[in-house]
Amino acid sequence: MNAEERYIQLFADEDFQNDIRNFANLSKEEQQAILRKYAITSKGLAHARRFMAGVSFKQDQINASETHFALQRLMMRISSVPSQKAKGRRVDLLNWMSRIAAVLAIPLLISTIYFYHKSSQLNAHSQLLATQNKTINTFTAPAGAKTQVVLPDGSVAWLNSGSSLSVPTTFDANCRELSLTGEAYFEVVKNEQAPMFVSTAQMTVKVYGTKFNVNAFADNGAIRTTLVEGKVTLIPEKSSKEYLLEPGFTASYDLETKQIKASEVEKMDAFTGWKDGKLLFQNEPFADIVNRLERWYNVDIQLSDPSLGDYNLYATFVDENIEQVLAIFASSIPIEVDYPKRKKQADGSYSKREIVIKRDVNKVIN
Repeated sequence: MNAEERYIQLFADEDFQNDIRNFANLSKEEQQAILRKYAITSKGLAHARRFMAGVSFKQDQINASETHFALQRLMMRISSVPSQKAKGRRVDLLNWMSRIAAVLAIPLLISTIYFYHKSSQLNAHSQLLATQNKTINTFTAPAGAKTQVVLPDGSVAWLNSGSSLSVPTTFDANCRELSLTGEAYFEVVKNEQAPMFVSTAQMTVKVYGTKFNVNAFADNGAIRTTLVEGKVTLIPEKSSKEYLLEPGFTASYDLETKQIKASEVEKMDAFTGWKDGKLLFQNEPFADIVNRLERWYNVDIQLSDPSLGDYNLYATFVDENIEQVLAIFASSIPIEVDYPKRKKQADGSYSKREIVIKRDVNKVIN
């Protein structure tokens, strides 16, 4: 058996691992007995001890980078491997030590699992908290409705119709992370040491304590963030750059061009009034208005003439139903509205309500 095979065999022996870890605590006679037991020289055993010293037994799993670091430390200290049989052959040290690390992994894992279970009996409460931190709850606002969510730190979020928010049971001490689909309004408790990160599909909003609205519905083609008060920064996907948004401004992140454009808000309720039951439209294209009406009233609206979507409109609604809303728009633009009967499904339920908006060629708008 050559030196390479001998050392691989020794490192696979758990008794050998224990003996070399305790070697410094033994008497000279006991140390000599260890050398004879494993037929190893003092220099060879010193190499083994240096390798083992580079690997920690305090973690609950083997860390690959840690093992690699231990190998590098040892390689810097030794340049050759003693051979029991002179064969004139140099050993590829990196390959040799990597093979030792491979055999060492199983007994090391057994040892660390043992220490993990021992320590877990002493800090069960800490382990429970760690598990809770990994628990994620997802809150959803049903179509045509809104939902209010109180976050673990006392912050509050309102979810618009068809939106969802994923929230951990508890926040980390230095970070508060949320995941949003759709639209939400936030009132965040200030904490400079633990910023909140609201992640959407392609952008993250970093928050320290503030009131703001995020509209990230996928069919909008943009993610719009509106800041009422406080401080937020916008971090586009795959970017380390942060864009500061000032209070009273709204910023739109175009999902196609990846550009951010900010503008001052004329009426804040146009962006945040939905949480209070208000629908405000400030010079918005009718196509965008239709999208918002679909979510608000849980209906499907079809524009038979796409050019109708180009009209820009102002309007404010509070308690009006969908028929009243469309009747008001019909007084401003040349449209007529059809309300087809809902179809009864096989299970006895009815299909989602559909509305068809057509151009009224006979209507003259003053």
